[in-house]
Amino acid sequence: MTTLTFIWHDCFLLETPEAAVVFDFWKDGRRSASSEDIPAFLTAIPQEKPLYVLVSHHHKDHFHRSIFFWEKVHPEIRFIISNDTRRSIAFMLRQGGTYTGFRPTPEKVAVLHPGESFADTMINIHAYGSTDIGNSYLITMSDGKKVFHAGDLNAWVWKDESTPEEIAEAQTAFRTILKQISADSPEIDIAMFPVDSRIGRDYWEGAAMFVRAISVGRFFPMHFCLAESEEELDKRMKDASRFDLYANPAHGKYIALQHPYSTFTYQD
Repeated sequence: MTTLTFIWHDCFLLETPEAAVVFDFWKDGRRSASSEDIPAFLTAIPQEKPLYVLVSHHHKDHFHRSIFFWEKVHPEIRFIISNDTRRSIAFMLRQGGTYTGFRPTPEKVAVLHPGESFADTMINIHAYGSTDIGNSYLITMSDGKKVFHAGDLNAWVWKDESTPEEIAEAQTAFRTILKQISADSPEIDIAMFPVDSRIGRDYWEGAAMFVRAISVGRFFPMHFCLAESEEELDKRMKDASRFDLYANPAHGKYIALQHPYSTFTYQD
C-alpha cells in the first residue's frame, strides 16, 4: 500500500511499507509560516524507515533550509538536491569557514544535475530539467511504482501578457523536456504537477499536455497555494481542481489533495 499526503503547495509525503519520500518542503501547511520546528508528519515516520528528502530547486516556495535539521531526529535520511540548491547552501556544506551552525552530514547529501540519477536498494531517482530552474524528478520505488514530481516544470505561458513568440518559445521548451520524460517512461503511476491559475488564461495547458504525452494513473495538481488572501487561495484551489479543463478522458484518475495532511491511499 502506498499513501500520498499533501503538506502544502508543492510538498507531498509519499510513503510505502519500505520507504518514505518528501518532496519540496517549504512549510508545514498547518502552520502560518516557515519554521525550524520538526513537522508533525516527520515524527510519524518510523526512524528505521529510509527517508529521502528531494528538493527540485532553491526558490522559497520549494525549499527551506530547516530540512537539514531533520537529520537530528531521523538517522536513515538522505537529501537529494538540485545543483542550484547546493549553491544556495554552500556555506552549510563547506568544511571550515565562519559558519558555526548545523551542517548536514556530507555523505547524506546527493546533488543531481538534469540527466543524473541517485539509486540504492530502495529507490531510483532520475533528474530531468525544468522550464524554470533546477530539476524535475522521476522516482522508481522498489516495487516498480513510478512517481513523478515536476518541481517547477510546466508550460509557463502568461498568455495575457506574452507575445506569440514568447508563447511558442515557452511551449517548445516544455515539450522538449516532456519528450525526454515520455521516452523514458511512457507510463507513470503517480504524478504531481503544477496547475497554477496565477498565470492567467489557459493556466491548465501544461497539465493537459503532460497527461496526453504520458499515461498517468493518478494525477495530483500542486503549486496553487501562492495567494494574498483566503479568498484568493480558495480560488486557486478551485481552479487547480477544474479537471474538466485538462484531464485526459481516455486515461487516469485526477485527485485534488488541497488541505494540509489530506491523504490518498493507493491500493496495489
